[in-house]
Amino acid sequence: MMTWHESVRQALKRYVRRHRSPIIERQSLIREELDRIVEETGSQGKTPEQTLSRVLQELRDEGLLEFLGDGRYRFLDNNGE
Repeated sequence: MMTWHESVRQALKRYVRRHRSPIIERQSLIREELDRIVEETGSQGKTPEQTLSRVLQELRDEGLLEFLGDGRYRFLDNNGE
């Protein structure tokens, strides 16, 4: 099993590659990746959207994301895979 942190980071990378843009829209990320994140983490919680929001905030605090407002983030990871 992956941690939420690991799984969300991988989901962000997939999202950026798929959309060919460093801009991530939270609702699109939820729609496209949340089921996979929940599966990868073995999460049993009732509020995975809230967990995702918390992890996005943690990644922002770590400098991996820049919050742009209106549920949008810029992915700042230059390390590739």
